[in-house]
Amino acid sequence: MADRRPPQQRPRKGAVKTAGVVHPQRRMRFMLFGILIVFSLFGAQLVKLQGLDAASVSAAAFDRRLTETTIPAQRGTIYDAKGVALAESFERKHIVGDPTAVVTYTKRIDGERVEVGYAGAAADIAAVTGGDAAQIERKLHEPDAARFTYLTKDVSPQVWQEVKALGIPGIYSEPYMKRTYPLGASMAPLVGWVGSGGLPANGIELMFDQDLTGTPGTATFELGGRGEIITTGTNDEIPAVAGQDVRLTIDSDLQWFTYNEVAAMVEQAGALSGYAVVMDPNTGEILAAASYPSYDPAKPTQTSKGLRNPLFEDVYEPGSTSKVITAAAALEEEIIDLDTPFVLPNRLHRAGRSFKDAHDPDNPYVTFAGVLATSSNMGTIMYGEELPDDVFYDYIKAFGMGSTATLGFPGQSAGLVHPPEDWSATSKYTMYYGQGLSSTMLQQIGVFQTVANGGVHVEPKLIQGTHDEDGRFKPEAGDKGERVISQETADELTAIMEYVPSPEGTAPLAAVEGYRVAGKTSTADRYDPNLGRYSGVTAGFIGYAPADDPQLVVAVAIQKPTRGKWGGSLAGPVFSEVMRYALTSRGVEPSTTEAPPVKLDYDPDAPAPGGPRGATLGDIAIKEGTP
Repeated sequence: MADRRPPQQRPRKGAVKTAGVVHPQRRMRFMLFGILIVFSLFGAQLVKLQGLDAASVSAAAFDRRLTETTIPAQRGTIYDAKGVALAESFERKHIVGDPTAVVTYTKRIDGERVEVGYAGAAADIAAVTGGDAAQIERKLHEPDAARFTYLTKDVSPQVWQEVKALGIPGIYSEPYMKRTYPLGASMAPLVGWVGSGGLPANGIELMFDQDLTGTPGTATFELGGRGEIITTGTNDEIPAVAGQDVRLTIDSDLQWFTYNEVAAMVEQAGALSGYAVVMDPNTGEILAAASYPSYDPAKPTQTSKGLRNPLFEDVYEPGSTSKVITAAAALEEEIIDLDTPFVLPNRLHRAGRSFKDAHDPDNPYVTFAGVLATSSNMGTIMYGEELPDDVFYDYIKAFGMGSTATLGFPGQSAGLVHPPEDWSATSKYTMYYGQGLSSTMLQQIGVFQTVANGGVHVEPKLIQGTHDEDGRFKPEAGDKGERVISQETADELTAIMEYVPSPEGTAPLAAVEGYRVAGKTSTADRYDPNLGRYSGVTAGFIGYAPADDPQLVVAVAIQKPTRGKWGGSLAGPVFSEVMRYALTSRGVEPSTTEAPPVKLDYDPDAPAPGGPRGATLGDIAIKEGTP
């Protein structure tokens, strides 16, 4: 049927809206127009990025890919006198991971590629390194790991290459230098120690830190999205510069032997500690410097107290070994001679105090030589008080007591020697026999070095020299020395001290078969700063050999022994073993001459002995002495 609606009601051709509905064609035009606008914006942005901002965008992307790491510098090696390494550094690796890349790790299992992620990566790394797979996986899961976490520390470069060959994405290495100490505790207090943070603690490590420390380098490279190095990208490297090597005067074999001998005696005597030094008297070179107990430099942490070197830092009253200074001064000032007679009293009253020897003399009629050889406090006071105070003080200082050695070793102590104006009424009397002043073992061995060197004192020497970055050796200058006493006085003291390690002397256990030995015992009251009073003793022996041509000086001290107390029986055997080993290992020929005879006592009914220097004092001594 035909549409009979009026013409105005019929839909016209091309109408776009009826009852509020948009015509599809117009809607499509709107959509097309919107799409064109969006694409125009994208296009404009693309033009901007690729054209106007191309350089900045590229640089930003490059910066995100660029990684810079530090190349650690190898620390210089510390050698002994023969070129044996005492402290050296080796390259090691820390294995690190980027968890965002490791999670994508896939590997072929039964012919198929399977994504194994963290668990698979941890298992494969643990299989190569011997680590704990569960622990490695936990580290990858840690929330704060971000794109960097340590998985396994301290592996060899070879192990790292095996891990690298696994092809795990996001796994790479961080290089570092590990410090090792081949001689362990025997050398630790002397060489020192470097912690994991690279900071040195005491010893040569601290003393020469500036020379030993190298200059780190840098490596710059690009990383891809999976943490892999882009081999075609930027790869620049500024190599590290190694530190300089340091060569000591120490003989590592002798050091090892000395350490073990001291350790054995400390344990045997139930002592607090012990130490020994071996020195060349002609050059002052320290050939061994051992102390026990020590510490293990392989441990990651140490206490500051344990890092001390008691040879250079501990001060104590030397006791009878210091009588050599008093005797040398009296001989040099021509107050006495070897045959000056003394009558040793049981007690000697000075400055309101009564002094005595360790035991009453078997024979009170002794010469000056007998006073020193038998270590009589009474006789030492009797001739020592003939020295003016300032003269006596000058000799103490000239022998090196009360002054810091020029070694430069960290923590060195100068000891304590008060000037005469600060002496108490009894100070000088106790100082004559080595109490009332304090010093280090290094200072005490210097007294005997002076006598062994014919009266010339030289500063101790520990460093032979250093090697610069080109390997050239720069020797350390030695001390020319300063004369303290004459050769004649030195020879007289040597003749007396040869009696000490004899069968009749106070230290027969210090003798060395085949060699003439000169030395002196000491058993000194030991002041304990923790208790604030004297407690226990220091048992010591210092001597040199061969007595007719001294090549070596050895000093030994055992602190606060609980089984035994005398220097001759505790320090003497250590001295003997160390000196024997040192002489034979260095090829020193045995002695072919006999010790010169020295008169130690006299017949009181015979005409008074004594040379031109001793007659007057001999008369005084005989009159004052009361058996």
